[in-house]
Amino acid sequence: MLAATLAAALLLTSPGALTIEVRDSGRIVRVADFKPRQFLGETRFPGGVAPTRRNAIRAFGTPDRNDAQGCPNRWWRLGLSLVTADFGGGPPCAPTTAIQHLVIRSHRWSTERGLRVGDSLDRVRELYPELRRFSDLYGRAPGWRYDWALVLEPSQVGGPPNLIDRLSAVIRQRRVQALRVSPYGAGD
Repeated sequence: MLAATLAAALLLTSPGALTIEVRDSGRIVRVADFKPRQFLGETRFPGGVAPTRRNAIRAFGTPDRNDAQGCPNRWWRLGLSLVTADFGGGPPCAPTTAIQHLVIRSHRWSTERGLRVGDSLDRVRELYPELRRFSDLYGRAPGWRYDWALVLEPSQVGGPPNLIDRLSAVIRQRRVQALRVSPYGAGD
């Protein structure tokens, strides 16, 4: 417990530590000190650690808030939350539960290109000229109205559009409200 708290304190004070690094290829390098291994259907990419709650807690320290499911998946001090799911029917709060998304809502975080929560849509377009609206990629579902894909990975899993969003942004009123990193693809 003390080690996890110290890890979180170091994250908050280390310059440049709150960096999200996702390559143009879609490879997730790191989210601060968390280096999740990627999954795409049955394909497991080498490197990193399994993207589980346990490994996120090792990297970010003990969560200080619960999510809507009642799971301790939020770090208020870091502006970070996890979206977890076990599609095999396991408990959502177990240490081994998979992380579907890491959601960042603090301007202290930055992508490797310099994008932050609070930046304008014009800044997003400057840094990620290849961005695409989710509604253009996946259909006009109301839940995707404000979501934009910044980094996409080609995929033959799950069918058209044959792309997996690895880094995305929620943009409302022309401002970035949140950044999202997705280590799993095709709803694993």
